[in-house]
Formats: sequence, structure tokens, C-alpha cells
Amino acid sequence: MSLPVKQSLNILEKKLVRAARGFYDYNFRQYFLQKSKDCIATARNLSSEEQEKYLKTEGREMLKQMKRMVLVNRMYGSQPVFLDRKKDDSPITPVKKE
Repeated sequence: MSLPVKQSLNILEKKLVRAARGFYDYNFRQYFLQKSKDCIATARNLSSEEQEKYLKTEGREMLKQMKRMVLVNRMYGSQPVFLDRKKDDSPITPVKKE
């Protein structure tokens, strides 16, 4: 694997992970984190020419699609999932004992 291709794969991986972390919903976020890591791992096993082709076509398209999906998810996002809630965001009010 040539050095520029390897660096480009690393940059693409960082961009995909950063985009995947933009999802509000925990399930979407974890799914796209795993999907991006799997795609990069698959691309690392390709030959140098195939990696260049992947970077020019599929990788770039995947990043664009993920950024669009993050925007839509943020526009129509609902309440945070239980795992994402902070202690202060709890909808359940504690009962005061008298």
C-alpha cells in the first residue's frame, strides 16, 4: 500500500467516524460507527489500485450520504434515548418524602 493511499484511508476513516458521531440517536450512531469501521477495514485489504478507486468513488459517496443523513436526523430528531440522557434530563420527577 502506498503512503498517500494509506494516509487518504486514514483521513477518510476519521471523517466517517466524525460524521457518524453526529447522530443524535444512540442506535444510529453505533450502527454507522460500526459500518464505517467495517468499510475501511475491507478497503485496507484491497490492492493499491482498488483502494484508490474506492477512495475516489465509494468512500467519498459514503461520506456525503452520511453527512446528509446526520442533517436529516438532527432536523427530525426526537427525545434522546435512555442511554444518552444525562442525570439532569430525567423526565421522571423524584417523589419528596415528608
